[in-house]
Amino acid sequence: MLENYIISLGHRGFGLKDLKATETVEQLRGQPGVYDMVTLDLPQELSRLQRKFPTDYALTKGLGDYYYAVQQCHCGEQDKTDAQLLALVLRYYGEAHAHGEGDYMSYYAVGYANLVQEQAAASLAPFEQSIKLNPQYPTSHYNLAYALMELHRPQEALPEARLAYDLYTNAELKADAARMLGFLHGQLKQPAESLKAYQQSLALQPRNYATLRALLALAVPAHAAEAPALAARLYALNPANDQMYEDIMDIYQASSQWKEAEAFFRSQLPTVPPEPTPRGLLNFYLAILNMQLEQPKAARPYFLQAQKDLSKVAAPDNPLFTAIKKGLAETQP
Repeated sequence: MLENYIISLGHRGFGLKDLKATETVEQLRGQPGVYDMVTLDLPQELSRLQRKFPTDYALTKGLGDYYYAVQQCHCGEQDKTDAQLLALVLRYYGEAHAHGEGDYMSYYAVGYANLVQEQAAASLAPFEQSIKLNPQYPTSHYNLAYALMELHRPQEALPEARLAYDLYTNAELKADAARMLGFLHGQLKQPAESLKAYQQSLALQPRNYATLRALLALAVPAHAAEAPALAARLYALNPANDQMYEDIMDIYQASSQWKEAEAFFRSQLPTVPPEPTPRGLLNFYLAILNMQLEQPKAARPYFLQAQKDLSKVAAPDNPLFTAIKKGLAETQP
């Protein structure tokens, strides 16, 4: 039932359909349509069968399957918290595994339940068992790599992340695995390999913020010619995002490249969107950079424009206005 339903009503009612040769459950799941509805309280029914067949641990695994599915889809058991659902996943799968009932997905789910509850060490063995049972399932490799990364074991994580990258066919997931490879190579002080992995990720997801930021962080200290272009791509994702300005500034600041940061932001002035938020933020950070460069005369008009624009959209107690007020006082002619 959990594998074959098309729609679910609180995981108590299930819509089923006889599929055509060209149809799959994955294609239709969640799509509107006319389906045969079946009402089934799976936990109640499985518990009833457990009482009748107490040594059939496939039923116990079935309860684990149910609670894991509900936790993943957030489509039932609304009276239970995520932590309670994960506890039930661990309870029923743990009992089933102890009696020889398990498959690669049940072991993966145990690893996942531990990992999302910040128990990375406890997730390793079930992820490894999942891989042993099905080495072609990329997400077990990915999450094993993630757990090892969390445990500060990048050398061990690297081959698992590589396998995940090689096995994934979905572009978004493949890009995520490549991004992890970039991070791990960075941890291992392998900048060339890190750069290659991030570029592979960017090719799959050209507008991914984290990847562009990581590539900029590699390009700036190397004084790479493509640094301004990468910064421009990051900026273009959302010129109204305050965090973006901070990230770009932090990257340039880490290499003491204040002039380069100021030149980059200044280059965006001719094409800044006319809305007050992006225009105000761009002028604010240009003011801050010019103050850092000890150019108060150049900073003042930027402070004034930032004040004018941001006062239209930001609350009066926004910390930006404290910095603007201080900047205007320090740049008084």
